[in-house]
Amino acid sequence: MSTVSTHLPTTVADLIVEQLRQLGISTLFGVHGANAENIFDAALRHPDITPVIAKHEFAAGAMADGAARISGGIGAVLTTSGGGALNVVPALAEAYDSRVPVLALIGTAPRPTVGRGGFQDMLTPPDTIDLTAVLAGVTGAYAVVDDPDSLAAAFTVVVTALHRGLPAALVIPKDVQAAPARPAAPPRPLPPDSSPESNSLAARLTELVADGGHVCIWAGEEASWLRLREPIDALATSLGATVVVSPGGRDVGATGRCAGVTGVMGHPSAHKALSEADLWLVLGCRMSLTDRAGLDDLASATPIVHVGAWPPRTSAVTEHIPCTDLSAFVESLTGHIGAAPAAPPAAVIDYLRTPDTDLPLDMRTVIDTIGTHLPTGCAVFADAGNTGAASIHYLPFGDFRFGVALGMGGMGHAIGAGLGCALDSGKPTVVIAGDGSFFMHGMELHTAVEYGAPLTLVVLNNNAHAMCVTREHLYFPDAPSLNRFAPTDIAAGVAAMFPGLSVFHAADAAELATACADALTTAGPACLVVDVDPDEVPPFAPFL
Repeated sequence: MSTVSTHLPTTVADLIVEQLRQLGISTLFGVHGANAENIFDAALRHPDITPVIAKHEFAAGAMADGAARISGGIGAVLTTSGGGALNVVPALAEAYDSRVPVLALIGTAPRPTVGRGGFQDMLTPPDTIDLTAVLAGVTGAYAVVDDPDSLAAAFTVVVTALHRGLPAALVIPKDVQAAPARPAAPPRPLPPDSSPESNSLAARLTELVADGGHVCIWAGEEASWLRLREPIDALATSLGATVVVSPGGRDVGATGRCAGVTGVMGHPSAHKALSEADLWLVLGCRMSLTDRAGLDDLASATPIVHVGAWPPRTSAVTEHIPCTDLSAFVESLTGHIGAAPAAPPAAVIDYLRTPDTDLPLDMRTVIDTIGTHLPTGCAVFADAGNTGAASIHYLPFGDFRFGVALGMGGMGHAIGAGLGCALDSGKPTVVIAGDGSFFMHGMELHTAVEYGAPLTLVVLNNNAHAMCVTREHLYFPDAPSLNRFAPTDIAAGVAAMFPGLSVFHAADAAELATACADALTTAGPACLVVDVDPDEVPPFAPFL
């Protein structure tokens, strides 16, 4: 995506920020510091870029990730050198594993100090740490802009990786950022997306259905990012197919044809739908272990056609069709198939059988109630642990977007990702996180308050790392628990820290219903803390 700007660059930092705008980026997340301040200053002066100061570089990287996941564009994060540069690495690792195009701009020590004991020098190994070696492991491409004239070539390298759906990094010494701008070549146009021919597949699917066969469409995160809910529903209708979704593709399944979510946190009905199919048409799902757990034996016995930008992460696939324009491919496939056969009955979603409980507030009630009160068209981000498992499994399907970071499964990622989405899109966003995640990155609430983000942070507080509690109970029953904590009143603490923030607290179902009606409809940032039990077994198949 390209955006025309009349902003005139005067420094290399200005050129860098203008290139961000040419990539369609309008929000730059990060944490300020000496070796990044020139780019922050350039962003502040640019009329079409909004700089956002986070509290931690991991969260800033997650913000860029969340903005990219929901918008379908590119996210950008800016950090300084030293600890700042290293703090963003886990966020880039998540973006790499989940194939999210995030551009990291990392300011480093001025060139005259490199190799001479400069503060936070990271470019002269083995005397210093090797920043480029670190970045090589978590990005699709990186470049060191060690001269103003090398900027254009560096951008070509990183833009190529971003276009492939991978994170990338530019390392720019402070004195290069401050150097006068020189005439720059126009940004290199991105190659057009490719959509392979769909005729032969359409004929194959049509023949299978005509002979009485059944297709199950399995949609994943790539389909979610491209907002293919309606096109995939149209394709499913034309084939009389059932739809199942991976956790990352959950918001594609909001139709009566959806049999639920696959994987260890998914629904038995989704696995049943796949078992009854004569062919799986997998669209934009990488079939990682969290997507396909419990399905490997079935996959090895069923024809599978996989379509997407990235190959599947299993050897069971019969045919992989590389495709960088999944949207066009699905539309073309539907057009070639033509008239719809008789529609199958609506799919019924079954849930894992969790133990009966007499808790004042069980996780299914919590997630159901939240789902009932979600704003129309909002985005929902689920975090790790019991909270993530419950959200993926119990959240009602609807018209909202859904994001979950299962690449690295990092606690607290959803807090930053949801905030980045809210600030970049300006649309209501709900984050569902546990107390463990809150203690890691909950202070990004400060960022939400500072910028008036349309964000509601829901904290499910069980005063524990509860999935670890379950694992201790199941696998180490004779060992004392390391994961139960003294009670903490998170709602009171947050209210005391942020007097203007709307804070709600619920300990039973009635309080939760009342709190959700207010917390999920407030215009500005809000926080809802819900008391849950650490001993409740989550809807996670290996535990059940």
